[in-house]
Amino acid sequence: MWKNTMKTVRRQSAAHQLFNARDLSLGGTLGQQTHLELLDKSPPRTDERWQQAMSYGELPGPNGWRMLSYFLPGGKLHNTNLIQMNRRLREMYGDIYRLPGLMGKPDVVFTYNPEDFELTYRNEGVWPIRIGLESFSYYRKVKRPDVFGGIGGLVSEQGKDWADIRNKVNPVLMKVQSVRQNLPQLDQIAKEFIDKLESQRDPETHLLQTDFHDQLKNWAFESISFVALNTRMGLLSDQPDPNAARLAKHMSDFFNYSFQYDVQPSIWPYYKTRGFKRFLKTYDDITEITTNYIEEAIQRFEIDDGRKNKCVLEQLLGLNKQVAVVMAMDMLMAGIDTTSSAFVTILYHLACNPSKQSQLRRELLHILPDSKASLTDESTKNMPYLRACIKEGLRITSITPGNFRITTKDLVLSGYQVPRGTGVLMGVMELSNSDEYFAQSADFIPERWLKADIAGDVLACPEARTRNPFVYLPFGFGPRTCIGKRIAELEIETLLVRLLRRYHVNWLPNAPLQYESTIILSPCGDIRFKFLPVEGVRESL
Repeated sequence: MWKNTMKTVRRQSAAHQLFNARDLSLGGTLGQQTHLELLDKSPPRTDERWQQAMSYGELPGPNGWRMLSYFLPGGKLHNTNLIQMNRRLREMYGDIYRLPGLMGKPDVVFTYNPEDFELTYRNEGVWPIRIGLESFSYYRKVKRPDVFGGIGGLVSEQGKDWADIRNKVNPVLMKVQSVRQNLPQLDQIAKEFIDKLESQRDPETHLLQTDFHDQLKNWAFESISFVALNTRMGLLSDQPDPNAARLAKHMSDFFNYSFQYDVQPSIWPYYKTRGFKRFLKTYDDITEITTNYIEEAIQRFEIDDGRKNKCVLEQLLGLNKQVAVVMAMDMLMAGIDTTSSAFVTILYHLACNPSKQSQLRRELLHILPDSKASLTDESTKNMPYLRACIKEGLRITSITPGNFRITTKDLVLSGYQVPRGTGVLMGVMELSNSDEYFAQSADFIPERWLKADIAGDVLACPEARTRNPFVYLPFGFGPRTCIGKRIAELEIETLLVRLLRRYHVNWLPNAPLQYESTIILSPCGDIRFKFLPVEGVRESL
């Protein structure tokens, strides 16, 4: 189902991923005007700090032609992924530099100074500007206003339109109680996933006879579909819902097309190519299937109207049907590859660090002594080591290597003038992997995130992590913090409990886990684990 999704993407240049910041436009200039309208209206800065700063033109960095040459065969950045690209450019130009926008796109300033991060965030205002996916706005506002009512969604909206949606959905998706009511069903889905793995595991070699990452995507899709659509898709069964299988295929195509038309330079805002029309057809298919599921859910809600607790979809429908449709689709689009990729990363580090995995299992055996028992809010309330392992995995490799904002005010970053309206990419992941901010940064040390000792031999070492809150931001910061943060955390926690309660996990390849650049950093290549059943562990407690 998920095979060969990224064949085209893997051949594309990583450079386009971040420095080709698009105008969020419906025809070339509308989005740019919207951004200008959101900028601070005060007169240009003339204060002493601004006057003493070096000019924007003095920022180090390549010109357009040199930047292109870096990605040609033999160039310094040829065949690099985002992580490699960022590190090499930083080595070449320092902790702040400017990359030129290609094909008429705006420049982007890269910074690796946490003081710049804080300054950018503290001055973003109540309506932060972050470049989204232009095709979202075009499809939803121009092609299908009949379905979406002029709502682009949190990914692509800016200003007051964005704030109106965010303020409505925050109580539903950011409230812990609202999200955690999904725990029983997410736990059941995790159990079914483990049962399926067991059926695919060779009892002699302990290897899977199928692609683990593909199976994880099915788990992530099944999980987020229940949260977003209040529907079980059956993707972990032998007979999945045919429409669910179609939707999964369209979601894979969406990621491929979105990289091609939203991230890379493209002429589609001015001329609708045949490929872009196929992209629109994919959007149509996703919209049709998703809205059908929502209509079926509405009918169920009307029949069973006396329930005390309303699910996420029902709460969203209570706000506005168009908002519910947009958010359901956004959760599906954003909640598959991101969650499955993060899970692979965390499991990889645990598999490569058996002592940390064993310590985590000790915690899991305490909260789940009977492996067949159900997880509850009470039993999962105290899991400090599990949550520390998740934080540590995402510290080493987050879903994206940095956070992006368009400055709304004139700022001085690392001694340079950066005028309002400039794109700024804050290289968080590079600093998270620096000994300057995290002692022994190359090592997987969950204990650095513990607030207190949890056993005689498990001592908290908060001194091994930075006290600067702007260095570790896997879900972003401020008003535009990832809206799916709590859902993703709950899904990952639940499956980690089930998987590591059942198996000892070893990493098989001799090489480290590799990543490719799509819309996110996605694990790729040889992804193989060995799953050995946990035996005789209770006696070790």
